[in-house]
Amino acid sequence: MKLIQSIFVLTLAALLLGGVVFVAGQAIALMVGNSEWLTFLNDFLKDPMCIAASICAIAGFLLSYKRHQEQGQPEEARTR
Repeated sequence: MKLIQSIFVLTLAALLLGGVVFVAGQAIALMVGNSEWLTFLNDFLKDPMCIAASICAIAGFLLSYKRHQEQGQPEEARTR
């Protein structure tokens, strides 16, 4: 489960950073009036962000099973 948690954290960080860069880049491109930047951001940043979001969602879903398993076990079984 530590691998899944690491994947979740890394993809979440990549997604959040990508989102900040994407939105800030779009805002700057709109202020400057440069449509090439908008096209560049859309072509090269949107797809990796969608992939990171999908992987993050799957990892988060798998991590939710870990919590359900821990809640269903008695206290003695968790300490072993």
